[in-house]
Amino acid sequence: MRKKISVHKLTVLLFVCSLGVISITNMFSKYETISWNENRTLAEKPELTLSSLASGRFDDQFESWFSDHFFQRDHWIELHAFLRKMCGAIENNGVYFAAHDRLVRQFQTVDSANLQANIDVIRAFSQAADIKANILLIPGAVWGAASDLPHGAADINQTQLLKSIGKQLADQNFINFTELSSPSSSLYFKTDHHWNEKGAYQGYVSIASQVLKKIPNRFIYTKKSADFQGTMCSRSGAFWGAKDSIYEIQPETGKIDVQVTYDTDSTVYDSLYAPVHLSEKDQYMYYLDGNHAYVHIKTSTPNDKKAIIVKDSYAHILIPFLAGEYSEIQLVDLRYYHAAVSQLLDDKAHTDFYILYNLDNFCSDPNLAFLR
Repeated sequence: MRKKISVHKLTVLLFVCSLGVISITNMFSKYETISWNENRTLAEKPELTLSSLASGRFDDQFESWFSDHFFQRDHWIELHAFLRKMCGAIENNGVYFAAHDRLVRQFQTVDSANLQANIDVIRAFSQAADIKANILLIPGAVWGAASDLPHGAADINQTQLLKSIGKQLADQNFINFTELSSPSSSLYFKTDHHWNEKGAYQGYVSIASQVLKKIPNRFIYTKKSADFQGTMCSRSGAFWGAKDSIYEIQPETGKIDVQVTYDTDSTVYDSLYAPVHLSEKDQYMYYLDGNHAYVHIKTSTPNDKKAIIVKDSYAHILIPFLAGEYSEIQLVDLRYYHAAVSQLLDDKAHTDFYILYNLDNFCSDPNLAFLR
């Protein structure tokens, strides 16, 4: 008489077979070094040695490698995010599923000690350099897209936070964006944490009013891409979502000639844009070629005004608006630039000095400590 296979044995058999099929499939799958959807480099296959095996390091490295190179990994990530959303989750990996396919980074905590340290270092630098800083801290999309956020979203009140920071920096020229511009989701990309060309223009309008003391210029926008999916798409796993557009920005009065050099490279570029990145995942790098320690820009603007901008990546899309206001612009990213910024202030009478950061980054970035 033939014995019946128990349900438990059948379950174990199916599980073991599934593991075998997955392992074999992984072995013969195409090996990738970069996840374009997640916008990051994948873990390399670890080398098996006696020391790495004995220390347990090999196990950790192998687990990371196996996870990163799992068969159809991007589809599983997307499925996980989709199921979370269908089950009523309002976020995934710190990103809200907002209305109109908008993906919005959460901003729920503030590193108070780091924030205070950054405020103090700006005041100390300003006093030592004998110059007043123009400070523009851009609120994140949870401020602009408040009406699109899902029910239950709870984040820092950025309007109140900016008021509090402004009081401590009253001896500087603090530009409070939330008092000069109305909140709108249209100021930010749908799939990225940066502000878009509309948001950057409002930043320029604020600078024109509070620093330049003039009526802002008008601009022409030429669409260069319509399929940008940014960092919030990568982080959330919502790869199915909306796509953003990338624009070239030029003044109505005509193109401004520029000479751009990056870091210590002697190559001189004649554009504020890097079209090569439009065929890559991170199309925001179209603006000023992404992150660099130092960028030096000379323009054909006929004046002797200079701008030195200590910044994060939010400044990149703003520069096309400022190029018509300054004959020279120097950008410093303190994550990579550790020389003395004060040495750049060789003509303070004709120089506007800026601190330009996203508010969330300003609260958390420890690199402002290098400002000197």
